[in-house]
Amino acid sequence: MDSGSCCNNIVLIGFMGSGKSSVGAALARSLSRVLLDCDTLIEQTQSLRIAEIFAKEGEAGFRQKERALAEWLARNVRNAVIATGGGLPIFYENIQNLGVVVYLKADFDTIHARLSHEERAKRPLFADASKARALYEQRAQIYAARAHHTIDTNDTKGGVQGIATAIVACLESKGIV
Repeated sequence: MDSGSCCNNIVLIGFMGSGKSSVGAALARSLSRVLLDCDTLIEQTQSLRIAEIFAKEGEAGFRQKERALAEWLARNVRNAVIATGGGLPIFYENIQNLGVVVYLKADFDTIHARLSHEERAKRPLFADASKARALYEQRAQIYAARAHHTIDTNDTKGGVQGIATAIVACLESKGIV
């Protein structure tokens, strides 16, 4: 498996609500890198919230935008922290072209407990908890298979910064950062 060292990006993957954006911000600060949050970039370029894109164009329309962004990032971005949407590594099989891929692994109940009602409402695929759990079960193995490294985020005694520190330690031990 390619280590993703060609572009020195660190790509965070995981299920919706696993902490990719918040951990990505802390990781970017720790490494003096820019954070590129895929969902935020899509919202900014489309001038619509993710839920609005899903309502207007369906999941297929959103995935098309997500794929185009991933391809652009792979061609143009270096030395960044990239926080993906939960579906990007599922629907964009070349996720490793973006950089070294780190899976933020948390079990479904942990993720559900962390998210407020408002946070769950922002995620169209989280509208029905039983469907979201089934989706989580489908995706967990794919995340693990596409990642270069996995960080367990169920126990977050150190909070977001503690997870970012664990990622840095993991990548330093491999000579990546």
